[in-house]
Amino acid sequence: MSRKPRPTNSKNPVMRFLALCVAYWAGALFVLSRIPAVERFGIAITVATVEKAFQLTGQEVRRAGDSIFAGGQGVSIVADCSPHVPYLIFAAVVLAFPSGWRQRVLGLVFGAIVIHLFNTLRILALIQILIWRPDWFDFAHVYLWQTGTVLVLFATFALWLRWIGPAMPARKPAVAS
Repeated sequence: MSRKPRPTNSKNPVMRFLALCVAYWAGALFVLSRIPAVERFGIAITVATVEKAFQLTGQEVRRAGDSIFAGGQGVSIVADCSPHVPYLIFAAVVLAFPSGWRQRVLGLVFGAIVIHLFNTLRILALIQILIWRPDWFDFAHVYLWQTGTVLVLFATFALWLRWIGPAMPARKPAVAS
């Protein structure tokens, strides 16, 4: 099944893409700042998922509000610990990319699943680091896993791009006459 490329009104599709990314991201930040329930939902689903993941591993876990305790250690899940902000960055890029709406929606769903699973793994690993090597926690939390989050966003976007195929037809080389 072949897809027709969408015509672009801009002479520079990269600048159009970047402008749309910024516009979608600004819209997302506006919504986050005006509707605190979005952040609360992100935190709640993160805490619930991490708690369930611990239960599936058979490790004893206790939950107190937005905090998770396991192995004698605990972490508080704050807005920066939930995957909603990285997901909104991913969503801005997917929505800005010239593709069909069906492809975008599938990309948004795919991204939500991958980013949420990665974030759950990240928090599980951080708690294990806190239990076994607490002196490594700050490095892992601040540098290792934040870099990992950026790489997962790039990789997920790249996989989505590969799935949707080229956005525009390849240009034929100009022939000198």
